[in-house]
Amino acid sequence: MTKTLEHIRKSAFWVLDALQGGGVRKHFNELKIVQANPNSTKSLEIRTKNLNKVLEHAVKTVPFYSKEVNGADLNIKNFPIIDKQLIRDNFESFRSSSFKDKHNHEVRTSGSTGNPFILYHDKNKRDRNTADTLFFAKRAGFELGTKLYYLRLWDKQYQKNKLLSFVQNISTYSVDELDDIRLEMLVKELLKDTGSVNILAYSSALDTICSYLDKNHPEQKFRCRMDSVIAMAEALAPDVKEGFKKYFNAQVVSRYSNSENGIFAQQGINTAKDSFEINWASYHIEILDLNEDRPAKYGEVGRVVITDYFNYAMPMIRYDTGDVAIMDVDQDNGNLVLSKIDGRKMDMFTNTKGEYISSHIIHHVLQYDGIEQFQFIEELNNEYVIKLKMTRPLGSTEEDELVRIYSEYFGHGAKVTIEYVDHIPLLPSGKRKLVINNAIQKPARTKKEIIEETDTMDLVS
Repeated sequence: MTKTLEHIRKSAFWVLDALQGGGVRKHFNELKIVQANPNSTKSLEIRTKNLNKVLEHAVKTVPFYSKEVNGADLNIKNFPIIDKQLIRDNFESFRSSSFKDKHNHEVRTSGSTGNPFILYHDKNKRDRNTADTLFFAKRAGFELGTKLYYLRLWDKQYQKNKLLSFVQNISTYSVDELDDIRLEMLVKELLKDTGSVNILAYSSALDTICSYLDKNHPEQKFRCRMDSVIAMAEALAPDVKEGFKKYFNAQVVSRYSNSENGIFAQQGINTAKDSFEINWASYHIEILDLNEDRPAKYGEVGRVVITDYFNYAMPMIRYDTGDVAIMDVDQDNGNLVLSKIDGRKMDMFTNTKGEYISSHIIHHVLQYDGIEQFQFIEELNNEYVIKLKMTRPLGSTEEDELVRIYSEYFGHGAKVTIEYVDHIPLLPSGKRKLVINNAIQKPARTKKEIIEETDTMDLVS
């Protein structure tokens, strides 16, 4: 019976799409062609066509681009780098005159700053995002129509009614309500599920599930057939992957996306590689130097700058996402991949020399028993606070060791303190921020100041 319902749901989706013009199917088929081999002649033709079309559309119908690229060749390098603040300050100038009077879908995101960001998607862009979602979910093992446990912040923009959840075969859990009672409900639902099971969740929600099982059901082995587990929105910790392997015999893959655009990249399954397959079919992606508008070298950290091929209502060309990542060449197939995604630039640390260092070092704190929640805060260029919610305080030797380890990461002269707290609150977005860099908002020190400060430290020590 379960299999029959899954098949009916899948068939119904594609029938409905066909009745509405087949937009999702068309995009899905294009994705299959391009992602099969992004560097093939056919793929490059499709990518070039989609890029040139959106550039031409932007210059003809979007006031901002009509002014900025007036008379220049339609080469993407002639388009300026833009960001959220520039769009906020010039909102109407970024709207296409061809779509202002049409029905568009409003997308609203607060991100990690709490400052709302609004833009519009036209119907074709919505269809493309649906196709992207189906394509990359299938890459992770999900089949349309099968059961999906979806853990995110279910606010008014995204909340589904019970009928729609049933039709789509989705079980929703809001991350701001993941207390022990709701987690036990989730455990029981998973235990009795006899069909294919899939999970799409914030990484921190997956972490919460593992912590709950470690504490309450450490010997539990789930027999459900878990076909896919996709982590999104936040960095995925190695121990979460290990936890899902232990309890569910399932592989967790990380997805890189944002609310305003869609899916940019995703890790593969059944591979030892942690690199991300880039969504070349829907976006032109550049990795630019952290401080200059020039390409970063392969293997170097840079800013993620995207051009969205399909949002014609509000074209976003060379949009600085605020994220940082490393692009490399996959030695097995020659494709460009994202070998590491370090999150947002404001979520990275700077060491005592003012240099950016990866936020992934935070996960070393998990080698200490009793940690339920943690958060790292960089207050100044040499002052760092580690907030810990513990089931037991660390011993003095453990504290000294923890401070020593992170002092070495942050550099000579780093002042690391540990602060015990009862709770680390969620952001309005429902995500839990593991790294807060307050220093990045302050004026950067000059090289002379850094040298003078380092010389003084050397004298003191």
